[in-house]
Amino acid sequence: MNWAMSVSSNHRTRVSASFGGAEDDALLPSLRRISVVLLLGAMLAGCASPTGIKFAQPSSDVLDTETILVATSRTPMGNADFTGERSGVMQFSAYQVSIPPQHEVGEIEWPRNKADPHKHFAVAATDPLSGLSMLQARLNSDLAGLPPSQREVTLFVHGYNTDFSEALYRAAQIKHDFDMKAPMTLFSWPSAGKPGLYMYDRDSVKASRDDLVNVIRTLAASKADQITLVAHSLGTELLMESLRQTALINKGHLPAKLKSVILISPDIDMDVFNSQLATIQTLPQNFVILVSARDRALQISSLLAGDAGRVGNTLDETRIKREGIAVVDVTNFDGGDSMNHMTAVTSPSLVALLKGVAASGKKTDVFENEKQPNLPRTFVNTATMPIELVVKTTKTIFE
Repeated sequence: MNWAMSVSSNHRTRVSASFGGAEDDALLPSLRRISVVLLLGAMLAGCASPTGIKFAQPSSDVLDTETILVATSRTPMGNADFTGERSGVMQFSAYQVSIPPQHEVGEIEWPRNKADPHKHFAVAATDPLSGLSMLQARLNSDLAGLPPSQREVTLFVHGYNTDFSEALYRAAQIKHDFDMKAPMTLFSWPSAGKPGLYMYDRDSVKASRDDLVNVIRTLAASKADQITLVAHSLGTELLMESLRQTALINKGHLPAKLKSVILISPDIDMDVFNSQLATIQTLPQNFVILVSARDRALQISSLLAGDAGRVGNTLDETRIKREGIAVVDVTNFDGGDSMNHMTAVTSPSLVALLKGVAASGKKTDVFENEKQPNLPRTFVNTATMPIELVVKTTKTIFE
C-alpha cells in the first residue's frame, strides 16, 4: 500500500477590523485565531457524521465482516464504546465490523438509529483483550493462517475531530476497500470528536506518544514479517513523534520489520517534520506522503498555525530535507468529503489505483516516472481515466 497527499496554501484569508490603539493592535493575532477556530468549527460541523457505535441485531444476517484490532487510551463509556476523554490507561479489543452488501467504495454507510447490516456499517461482535500481550497473541493467531508473503500488519492512526465510532468504521472501510487480508490494528487516541476542540486534540496527541510507541513495539514483536503504518491528518504528527521517540531509544533505528510509512494529509509544520526525520537514521523502504492542493482543512490549519502551509498542503517536495520520500500529489482526484481531506481513502478512482499498485508488487516500476507514472490498465481497474498522478521523490538538500 502506498500513498501521499499535499496542499498548497499560497493565499491566506485576511481578518481585518478597526481598533483604537496599540493595545487593540496587540489583540489582533488572538482575534484572528479565534475567528479561524470559529470558521473551522462551522465548516467541519457541516460534515459531522452520526456518533456512537451501533450493534447489529442478534437475529440479523451479517454477510461480510472485517476484523479490527483496537488499542485506545480513550475513557470507556460502556457497550464497547469510548468517549473523547483521556483515560491514561490503554484498552484493547477485537471488533467484527459488518460491511453492507451495497457498500460504495470510500463511503461509510452510517446507521441513524438501529443498524441494519444490509444497509449500514455495524458492530457484529467484540472480544475484549486484557493487555498488550493479548493483543500480540491475537495478532499471531490471525497471522498464522496467512502465507508467509502476506504476513503483514497494518496500523491505522486517525486524525483530528474523530470520535471512536468513526475511527473504527474508517479502519474497517480502508481494510475492506483495499482488500487487505492481513490484520488491521487501529490506534484510537482521545480526539474530542468536536470541531472546536482542535487544541484539545493537539494536546491529546502529545499525551498519546508513549502508548503508540508501545503498540508499535508490540507489532514488531509479533510474528508479522513486515509492518505498515498509516496515519491521517493530526494523527500523522502523533505517528512521527512516536517514530522519533522510538529512534531516540534505539540509537536512531526503527524496528527492522517496519517497511512502509504512509502519511495522508499530514497536519505537521514543515520545520517540525524535518526535525523529526533528522532523528531517524534509516527510513523505512517505502515512505510516502499523499498531498492535495485542494485540502481545505489543512488550509485552515495553516492559518491557525500562522505558517505558509502544512506538510500535507505543500506541493514543493524540495522543502523536505530527506531523500527517498515519495510525495504523491492527488489534487486532481475527487474525494468523498467536502474538505478534500481524506481523498486517498474516499476517492473511488484513487482507491482503485492505489489498490492495484499495492497488489502489483511493482511500486518502483509504477513510480519511476515522476511526471506520469506507468499505469497499466490492470492496475487502474475501475478508476476513471485519464488519471493524472504526479509522484516526486525527494533528494538530499544541502544548505
